[in-house]
Amino acid sequence: MIIKCMVAATNSNGEPDFFFVKVDGTEEQIEHGWHYDAAKDEASEHGYEPYLVYDENCSAGKALMEHFVWESASTVQCPHDPFGLTSENK
Repeated sequence: MIIKCMVAATNSNGEPDFFFVKVDGTEEQIEHGWHYDAAKDEASEHGYEPYLVYDENCSAGKALMEHFVWESASTVQCPHDPFGLTSENK
């Protein structure tokens, strides 16, 4: 399942900015919120200092995401379950 995420961050120039990324994860990973971690990690790897992550299901995300061309966003994988919480690790 791919979910669109928008990261509120400071860019490498110290300016407030947004970083857009799509995160590919299982339904369980999304339910646990690990897509937020993946989005923040990807923003960090591109020189941003992330603060908040919005996804396509929250009200702020819905309002702002329609203004971005999603075909240009990269897609990253959701991190594996570090705590053994998903059913695939039981």
